[in-house]
Amino acid sequence: MRSILRMLVLTPALCTTAAFAVDRVSVNMPFSFETHGRVFPASRYDVTLNDDRRMLTLTSRTNPADTATWMTLSADKEPMDPELSLQFDRNGKTPELRAVRLGTYKTPVLDVHPAAGKSQTTAQSGQ
Repeated sequence: MRSILRMLVLTPALCTTAAFAVDRVSVNMPFSFETHGRVFPASRYDVTLNDDRRMLTLTSRTNPADTATWMTLSADKEPMDPELSLQFDRNGKTPELRAVRLGTYKTPVLDVHPAAGKSQTTAQSGQ
């Protein structure tokens, strides 16, 4: 079982649809992170679901070229859970993005390295 290294609470700007389902959250990432060998710098990011809720996209507001898109799966969300949760693994100097959950949708596990020797960090949006 992975030990939780620390918890970061980040303040989002929420955008909602008419049905009040969250489809976009903006979050300040205070540190650089990696996903699939690509480093994303500390920045403000938008996390969005597409219209049919099958794809989740992470885009930097300061550099729109810093973007990544993943397929989504259904996710459980408790009433007190934040709308956005980003999980990271520590493997070396740069945290590696493990998974993203926005509302009741999540990515599959994103990091490609074995879990041995890693510690886990979770960043969540505030409520």
